[in-house]
Amino acid sequence: MKDGRAVNITTKSRYAVRALVELAEQSEENGGQPVPLSRVANSRQVPMRFLEQLFARLRRAGVVRSHRGVAGGFSFARSPDEITVLEVVQLLDGPLGASLCALPQGCERREYCAVSDVWLQVKQATEAVLAQVTIGQLTAREKERRGRRRGAGD
Repeated sequence: MKDGRAVNITTKSRYAVRALVELAEQSEENGGQPVPLSRVANSRQVPMRFLEQLFARLRRAGVVRSHRGVAGGFSFARSPDEITVLEVVQLLDGPLGASLCALPQGCERREYCAVSDVWLQVKQATEAVLAQVTIGQLTAREKERRGRRRGAGD
């Protein structure tokens, strides 16, 4: 956290989730072989330098593996079905909080301030939603949506 404020879901996390879904799709398509990060960046319109930084953090956290050499790139260190969106967000952005009031060390009025209860509920609800969704599920949803879109034009 910076300056005592709660952390929101940033562009880092949004780009990382998009990139991980793309990595899952491309990994599936090429039989689990490593995927060059440049392909992920181009496909999802994410700046390559930014993506390199994000994937370095994801690699250190054990979400992805890097592979060197001509056939190098990235692959998953764990199944995309085991990696939640909440995990990615917390790795890159830190703990969630809708307000300083919702954090354990929150403000000094928390004991008697009813408003802090609302912010705590927002934080808990957001965490619950993000914890229920995996990279694997998002990958399946995207495939399904593309299939419906193609079918609509037939």
